[in-house]
This record gives sequence, C-alpha cells and structure tokens, in this order.
Amino acid sequence: EPLLLSWLRHSTLALDDHEIAFCEAGPPDAPDALACVHGAGGDRDAWIRLMRDLAGRGVRSLALELPGHGKSSPAEISDIGEYARIVLRFLEAMQLEPIRMAGHSMGGAVALRCALSEPGLPGGLVLIGTGGRLRVKESILKGLESRFEETVEEIIGFAFSPAADASLPREGARTLLACRPETLLGDFLACDRFDVLPELASISAPALVVCGEDDLLTPPKYARLLADEMPNARLALIPRAGHMAMLERPDAVGEAIARFLANLRASPAPDG
Repeated sequence: EPLLLSWLRHSTLALDDHEIAFCEAGPPDAPDALACVHGAGGDRDAWIRLMRDLAGRGVRSLALELPGHGKSSPAEISDIGEYARIVLRFLEAMQLEPIRMAGHSMGGAVALRCALSEPGLPGGLVLIGTGGRLRVKESILKGLESRFEETVEEIIGFAFSPAADASLPREGARTLLACRPETLLGDFLACDRFDVLPELASISAPALVVCGEDDLLTPPKYARLLADEMPNARLALIPRAGHMAMLERPDAVGEAIARFLANLRASPAPDG
C-alpha cells in the first residue's frame, strides 16, 4: 500500500557547489533532530518508514540526499571524507543543535568520519548496518562497470532478510537502478577504501549500533566490533531483519532509537 506522505516536509538547501534535497518529519519544535544519511546508491526512501515511526514517537528526523543521489544535484564523488565534509556543512547550515546523526551502511561510514573530524560535534550517533571498515567484493566493483543491472540484482539478493516483505527488494532494486552507474560505483569504491578501525576507540560520542540479525552485507560481527571498540556505544540486534533493518523493521529500530535519544536527553554530555 503506498505510504501517505502528507506528514513529510520536502526542502532543498543550496550548499557551496551542491543543491541538497532533504525531507523532514516529526514535531518541528522537538528538543533535538536526527539527521539521517543513506547508504550507497540510496536516497531518502531508505528512511521514510522509519521517519514515520519516529514521528509517531514524537521524534523529529531529517533525511538528506547526498550529491548525485535522489533529487540532489549531480556529482562525481568516490570519497567518504568528501561526503562527510558536505554533511557537516549541511548540519551547520541547518543549525541543528544538538546534532544527532544516523547513518546506514555507507552513511554510517560518513557519520563515523564526521565524528572523527569534528569530535565534539555529534551529540549522538546511530549506526545502522555499517562497520569501521567496508570492503567490497571485487566481483561487485567489476560488475558495476560491465553488468550493471545483474550486479544490482546480486546486491539486492544479499540486502534483505528472508522474513522481509516481498515488496521491499523490488523497491530496493528500483532505487539502485535509478542511480547513475558511475555514482553507484563511486559509492562502492568509497566504501572499499574506508577503514577507521584503528580510530574507533577515539570516538567518544554516545552511539547506538543497530544491526539486523540476518544482515549478510555487514554481518552482526561488524556491529559487535563497533560497539566493543567505541567507548560509549551499545548494540541493538534486530531479529528478522537484514541489511535494510530500518525498512524491514521500522518499529523495532524506531523503538531502539527513541529510547537512545531519550537517554541522551536525560544524561549530561560527557566532557571532552
């Protein structure tokens, strides 16, 4: 059934060389806002089910589309650091205080890079289906250059739990196929080069690490490593969910996030 999106507010922000499209949900006067960054080849649609759940819990959230994705202006970017610089500029321009960041997969890498480059900035991180290193199979990188549609089908085949609603993989394939092949390849190259494992212990921001128990692309062991290495992180494993946990189980993910944000508001920020 199509989502009724009257509760979703759409905007764009002119930022340096980029026009950034984003959408927003939940009470505009909420005490904080969760800024969400999608994964490789993704767009705002990755977050909409979760945003609706969070809005019902009184949580304000925003989902921005990275340059080259969704309705944002085209760009050729294949570097997590460059995406992180753009996201930090977006957060600054939107004057979001305190800053709570959520990232899925590649978006989680962007959030980690933001936390490392601006240590005091994120007052909380939600890391979904991601890791401190995101190596990509050589066959996927080669396939995106020579067999785009077949490779997208292969990626989607790994992305969802067998328990997921059958419509979700079809929607996921549509999103990736709508992405320019160069953009999707750039995203996966950026992931493949990303490695902050040696730096995780220096990320002091409170973090919620979320992973689907059936995630084949960033398995739970990646999430456990993140939660173990980051000093203020806790782990939430989501049953009957794969790599796209926030699409597959928005209720369970939304509950974990709302509880995490409530705890942040209740406890003073750590020093440093």
